[in-house]
Amino acid sequence: MTFQDQGRYYIRHTFDPGSLLIPVLPAAITLSNPPRRYPRDWKDGGPAFGRNFGDSLAAATAARTGKFLACAALGEDPRYYPDTSRNGWHRIYHALAFTVVDSSTSGHRRFAFSNFAGAAAGGFVGMAYLPPGYDDLTHAGQRTGGMLGGYIPTQLVGFATQNLSSEFSPEMKWLARKLHIPFVH
Repeated sequence: MTFQDQGRYYIRHTFDPGSLLIPVLPAAITLSNPPRRYPRDWKDGGPAFGRNFGDSLAAATAARTGKFLACAALGEDPRYYPDTSRNGWHRIYHALAFTVVDSSTSGHRRFAFSNFAGAAAGGFVGMAYLPPGYDDLTHAGQRTGGMLGGYIPTQLVGFATQNLSSEFSPEMKWLARKLHIPFVH
């Protein structure tokens, strides 16, 4: 995969409609159960939803950008390669392991530096605009790798979730077609 291929992959996956819609969910979760010490303008009404949506969108975009830059600099392939097994548990393990180990542009397995760089970028971007008390190193670290407040998936969890989604997308599309959900091809 060349640098130009990596760039096209980044643009296609960063600016597609799903990338603009997915941040709605964490914003809605935050608004429905805001952190205890959040200021009023971050937890009440439409403008608060906009702030939380902007935070989710900025974090996701920073994570993808950080991953792209690390992939380009280190020769990593940003694509996910599904497992060939038909065993569901093996496929889940493969998807989760791909968060930590991925492929180089030459096809060799290696530590997924880009996922961790992207997760850090997405976790730390909030230090620029989040309200006081949430713009510190502790919260940035929580946004990078674990679960914030026990319910909001963070950047590294997001990469694992993307892998799981990619792994099982054929089955999800089949189910969506069986249920006659529109716009599924």
